[in-house]
Amino acid sequence: MVVFSKQNIGNILLLEAFGELHQVREKLRFFQGKYQQDFENFSKQLEDGEENFEHFDDYIEWKAYTKLFHETKKKIEDLKHGNFQIN
Repeated sequence: MVVFSKQNIGNILLLEAFGELHQVREKLRFFQGKYQQDFENFSKQLEDGEENFEHFDDYIEWKAYTKLFHETKKKIEDLKHGNFQIN
């Protein structure tokens, strides 16, 4: 029988979360580079400008990656502190 400790599982999940965070950061950098600004400024510019479907599509995707970035950072903090449950 193989036995895993909560700490071992937490470390594996933490590595996975760091990998996800890296991928999300790359997408965020892509959008920041493409538009030469952060998400907040891009959002304001989009509201004030004329309708552009490509920009709106990028806005939706960028917004989703921004949300995922914050969720993943929270997940990492929870994992670091052992705030997870195994069912």
